[in-house]
Amino acid sequence: MPISATQAWAEAAASAPKDEVMLITIELIHPVFVENGAPAPIRAVRNTVDMSFRLEDGAPVGGGTVVPFKAIPFEIDYPRIGNLGAEATIRLDNVNREASRYLGEAVKLNTPIQAIFRGYLASDPNTVGQGPYKLILRNVKRTARQLEGQLAIARPQNMRVMREVYDMVRFPSLLAVS
Repeated sequence: MPISATQAWAEAAASAPKDEVMLITIELIHPVFVENGAPAPIRAVRNTVDMSFRLEDGAPVGGGTVVPFKAIPFEIDYPRIGNLGAEATIRLDNVNREASRYLGEAVKLNTPIQAIFRGYLASDPNTVGQGPYKLILRNVKRTARQLEGQLAIARPQNMRVMREVYDMVRFPSLLAVS
């Protein structure tokens, strides 16, 4: 998956000043995550306090608007090869309050939970600096303390593998007829 980043994100990641914090968010979307007839995704930021961020214009729910993200600790294991290709285990702590009202119904449907990762600079909560990366969350298990599941690439067939465009102007010998 090609990695895209804004100039501000790239500079912050490269120089990593101690006063600039990069915040990672996750948004979980499923058809049963509904409140008062409207979609109600679970949004978490890897931070110690709740924050609000502006979503990109093309976001599936609330595109272009500023939305709240709850401070929920989460961790992701290093990816490994699984049933759907590259998979990674994700664990979210203390989400029973947020997820318990949805998970029972979500498990009954044969629709995976969509997981969207975004990165923001703490100094610029209005710009998605990294991502969005769309994955699916499957095999979700809930314990008393945490939610655990497997992340996989949502549509691996749509991934761009080669970044170079091979055209006749730049690569005439590749397209020559013998």
